[in-house]
Amino acid sequence: MARPHLNPRGESVLRTLIETYLEAGEPVGSRLLAKRYPEPLSSATIRNVLSDLEDESMVAQPHTSAGRVPTERAYRYYVDRWLKAQPPGPEMEGRLAATLEDLDLDPETWARHAGRTLAEVMGGVCVALPLPLTHSRLARLEFVPVGPGRLVAVWVGSQGEVEHRLMENAWSYPESVLVELGNYATARFAGLTLVEMRSRLLDVLQAEAQEGEFLRARLRDLASRWPDERPAGEPPVMVSGLGRLGGFPEFEDAARFRGLVAAFEEHGRLARLLNAFADRASEDVQLLLGSENPYLEGWPLATAVRTVRLGSAGFVTFALVGPLRMDYALVMGGLRWWSGQVNRRQGV
Repeated sequence: MARPHLNPRGESVLRTLIETYLEAGEPVGSRLLAKRYPEPLSSATIRNVLSDLEDESMVAQPHTSAGRVPTERAYRYYVDRWLKAQPPGPEMEGRLAATLEDLDLDPETWARHAGRTLAEVMGGVCVALPLPLTHSRLARLEFVPVGPGRLVAVWVGSQGEVEHRLMENAWSYPESVLVELGNYATARFAGLTLVEMRSRLLDVLQAEAQEGEFLRARLRDLASRWPDERPAGEPPVMVSGLGRLGGFPEFEDAARFRGLVAAFEEHGRLARLLNAFADRASEDVQLLLGSENPYLEGWPLATAVRTVRLGSAGFVTFALVGPLRMDYALVMGGLRWWSGQVNRRQGV
């Protein structure tokens, strides 16, 4: 979507509306907006500005007589333009620091404990996925499209370990061909260690583009002979704090909340989410708003993803998920501080 065209007053009103809504959690009417605005504005002026913001798809009106709420587009504009991450206060810092004492536990146990703490401290749901760097053997390889010209190679080890590689989709293969390619690669590399597989896989995928037609023909031939088998076991995805989402106004409707719970019970979907963004999240917190999250795009959710290193034990990727009405400054600042402490303790 094209960048919105907002004048300084439109920007200022939008920022005031978003910050008021984040604090109050209810649609913002023109009277409340006038009180919170830093300078006097007439009701007619506010109505005109809100009309312009609606035209730019920055605000919406849930009901005819209700105030306005920010749209997903408005939240992205707010985060990109005005967000300043807020370091945790002493109480939050102390609770987050408690997870640092258990870093010597095995990755799965520590991830479960840390995920519960993050969900309790910051609110919302925390999803965690350990990514051990072991010498287990390849069980399954999948290729998942994550946008135009890009894909994620998802490696599932013989013990349920998951590793990924974000790369270019140089041949612009559709999803059906990527499935065939994953099946072919699984048969070709099964039994190799992660290091061996990654080296040889990259050699194949970085070969000349004309090899794509060879692979397609070969895959069609092989796929016709293979039985339809499911991967052995689900990835060790851990979900904490799901019940908290039911307390937010966005999910008060019981049927809507049940649908959300069902989405979080699909661990394969959550594993793909964590794998798709784990690489970039190892550098900094990745914030996905609404439809930017291809694995939960049907829900009005914000997802903050961060990967931390556990020394030689591997990595753990965490996703903190909450309504779009999330305290972005607190979540971004808290995750950055906490992950920085974890990495420093591990000498990263």
